[in-house]
Amino acid sequence: MSKKTSASMPKKARQNSVTGKSVPSSLHKAKKLAERQPQNAAAWKQLGAELSEAGLRQEALEALDKALMLTPNDAEALAVKGRITHQLGDPEQGLALLKEAVKRQPGFAKAQHYIGYIYYTQARYDDALTYADEACRLAPNDVDMLNTLGNVLMQKFEYSRAQKTLEKAAQLAPNNYLSWNNLGNVYNAVGDLDKGLDAYQQAHRINPQAPGPFSNIITTCHYHPHKTAEEITGLCKQWDNKFSVQTTIKSYDNLVDPQKQLRIGLISDGFRGHPVGRMITSALENVSKAQIALYLYSTNNAIDGITQRLQAASEKWMSIQPLNDEQVAEQVASDKIDILIDLAGHNAGNRVLAVSRRPAPLQVKWVGGLINTTGLSAIDYLISDSVETPEGVDEEYVEKLIRLPNDYICYVPPGGYEPEVGPLPARQNGYLTLGCFNNATKLNDVVLEQWAKLMDALPNSKLMLKSMQYKSEERCQKIRETMALHGIESSRLIIEGPSSHAELLDAYNKIDISLDPWPYSGGLTTCESFLMGVPVVTLPGPTFAGRHSATHLVNAGMPELVVTCWEEYKARVIDLASDLDSLAAIRQHLRQILLASPVCNAPLFAGHFTDAMRAIWQRHCEGKPPAALTFDKAGQATFKDESVPVEVAYAIENEAASNDFSWSLPSKIITLDNGAALLRQQGVEGLRQLKAFGIVAFDPASHVQNADQFQGSDDIQVFPHTALGDGKPATLYACLDETLSSTLEPLPEPTGNEALATQVLAKLPISTITLDSIEGLESLDWLILDGLNDAVAILENGEASLSETLAIQVRIAFQPTHYRQPNLAEIQHWMSRHGFRFYRFNNTQHTSQLPDSVPSALRQATELQSADALFLPSHARMSTLSDQQRIKLAFLLHTVYGIKDMAYHVLAGADTEKAEQYLFTEKLLESSTDDSASNNLDEAASEMACSSVSQR
Repeated sequence: MSKKTSASMPKKARQNSVTGKSVPSSLHKAKKLAERQPQNAAAWKQLGAELSEAGLRQEALEALDKALMLTPNDAEALAVKGRITHQLGDPEQGLALLKEAVKRQPGFAKAQHYIGYIYYTQARYDDALTYADEACRLAPNDVDMLNTLGNVLMQKFEYSRAQKTLEKAAQLAPNNYLSWNNLGNVYNAVGDLDKGLDAYQQAHRINPQAPGPFSNIITTCHYHPHKTAEEITGLCKQWDNKFSVQTTIKSYDNLVDPQKQLRIGLISDGFRGHPVGRMITSALENVSKAQIALYLYSTNNAIDGITQRLQAASEKWMSIQPLNDEQVAEQVASDKIDILIDLAGHNAGNRVLAVSRRPAPLQVKWVGGLINTTGLSAIDYLISDSVETPEGVDEEYVEKLIRLPNDYICYVPPGGYEPEVGPLPARQNGYLTLGCFNNATKLNDVVLEQWAKLMDALPNSKLMLKSMQYKSEERCQKIRETMALHGIESSRLIIEGPSSHAELLDAYNKIDISLDPWPYSGGLTTCESFLMGVPVVTLPGPTFAGRHSATHLVNAGMPELVVTCWEEYKARVIDLASDLDSLAAIRQHLRQILLASPVCNAPLFAGHFTDAMRAIWQRHCEGKPPAALTFDKAGQATFKDESVPVEVAYAIENEAASNDFSWSLPSKIITLDNGAALLRQQGVEGLRQLKAFGIVAFDPASHVQNADQFQGSDDIQVFPHTALGDGKPATLYACLDETLSSTLEPLPEPTGNEALATQVLAKLPISTITLDSIEGLESLDWLILDGLNDAVAILENGEASLSETLAIQVRIAFQPTHYRQPNLAEIQHWMSRHGFRFYRFNNTQHTSQLPDSVPSALRQATELQSADALFLPSHARMSTLSDQQRIKLAFLLHTVYGIKDMAYHVLAGADTEKAEQYLFTEKLLESSTDDSASNNLDEAASEMACSSVSQR
């Protein structure tokens, strides 16, 4: 449960973060003293402290440097300099200065405390505990230091000690609201929501102007099983009356142009391995930089792999952790942000008061504490979908709702360390294991009672719980006691504490069915459960927070797992448990179902996100007030007060690119996709955004969901239940695993799950057409052949059409699953006779011969199973390509395959100057100007997107 905390900045810094002011007379006196006594180190040190209080930090550093020149061993001056350096955005140098101060004066409690505080902001809790403990040893009755220590102990799951520490702070200073607020966090962590609410309310009574406690009251009520939707919504809507901000930004210097590149700022505490980071990163990576420049403002200093990916995707990255709310608002306004997106809500690390100052013309709420309306009138829109916010709930929101056509988030799988999905545990154990890996704060007496009833109906079943909070024995014992009241002995409970993310995912291999909590549902945990093959049963709660799992399940194609009452919840779990064969089959295919669904389709999401942002900006430019915006399943968006979909105005050119390079295509790249493999890849929406491709897809097994969405499209045509071939009637073999359905007959499999997967359920007649019989194509530039149709027959009947083709991609099966699958020798023989040469393999897949008992991280896979073979024109034919063909081919290689060397070589054959500009744009050569850093084309090997494209 993410709660707003105070890590208790050292007193002066905390006062400065609240007021941003200093007493003018004291600063004036300090300046005069330093001028009169330039050799007085203490005078310069005092001036440095006063300048820091006034927010003049650079001048403060200059004054402190003069003090240190006079007294190099002054620990206090070093410590103050370290604090200011941290506040200026350099925590590592700040730490170095503070540690030097401690080295010179080991008993300097304030320096020890500030080191611990910086480590706390970096989520380096082991280091933070060392210094916070020492600070409190040196100054045992300092309330600020006790608060920092209590918060660090919370993050270390040492709840009993954290509670004692914070209770001591509250006793020493009963009118210090921070201690009560932080105590509320501890009570919630051990599962006592009522005591948590009491503590927050006490903090709110002491300091009704402080937003933190009231934010925590709002958030806690969403977890409480006895709070109604009306009660919670009413509480949220009190926000503006309680915390209206007097100082707001009245005017903006932003260019009001519907076709400019938008500057979108995002504020979050979660730009890391956090639910926010795992729900936005791949989507933001796929946003076209020609359309949107991302400015990311982190409210902490934590850095991990997710952080680095987001930094790479951003135009600007900045930690605003040391800044006060007024300074944050000023920073956003000075960056000329067009749309500011809040990704914290009322959760930890939020800057709700900065957002309340309205530092951007448009403001939006998205993931991160998105559990209900924020209650902030300063936020214009809220990004949602039709499951999270069904029709009829608009009046419950202060914001106008943007209902995306699919899920409101885009899940980011780990991408490298997720374990293999193991066999069904019930078959090995002889009993069913239910599980819930959600935040333990979501478990309450009501949901535990319902789970106990479910376990009663499933004799010998066990319940596995795993969460950070279970590192606390106190939290575990409360769970055991509650379940015992309902007849479930502790031997049927498996409770595990925190572990690495890879180990957490691997723990799903111990459970058969996941149970979603109530009234606050799972979000990231539901996606991770699916990734590991474990179905999740959910009962939606009364608020946005209670419908997270529902939207992920519906958009992953499993709506039957969403129930309407506890009786149905119980029945659905029992249904799943009663057929272990079906449950085992679901387990083996659920990951593939998730990854192929809109829940993980980053380019698709990025396209809808871009359209939504451009649409609301366009409306702003027209002088219209915000209005609800709803997407249909075809991706068209309509404002509530308008009768026709928005015609989105895109940026005319990539404003991020200041040199002369751009891709100027003579015409669209015409693509034939047999098997619809391209349309099912996550990158297809990125290609569509470029408006540079015309795609004709033949989909014999009808893999493309909602093919009707492409009707009337000017860039995609889909022909379901039709295949390229020799023009003769064929048979479609419909397999149990629909991804293996093919016009080729499956090979017999001797044993194992593969035999089940290739089991033929039906044989259906299907028509084929030859390439050479297709009329009306301006060209055929790119041919894609999958591995489940007769590629040789397609090629043999397409010689004329392929004579000018620029690239052919063929899926080669080195470990065949069907008769007559494409064979590399046959394909390469045809290519060499028709003016093509083999270039390279892409998307290689390997098989391991090691048993499943070997951990996935150690399971070497060396046998090549399949790969996409890419064929380009032979050297002789390459020399005959026109300049227009060369530009097309270079663009294709760069955009789709991420091949820069050959793209440059091909481009140079058409235009050497343009090829040279390409090298500078891609940072393969150093530019002589300062603009090169902003001239990035999107690298599209994974993103399938690039910078501004025009057609002439």
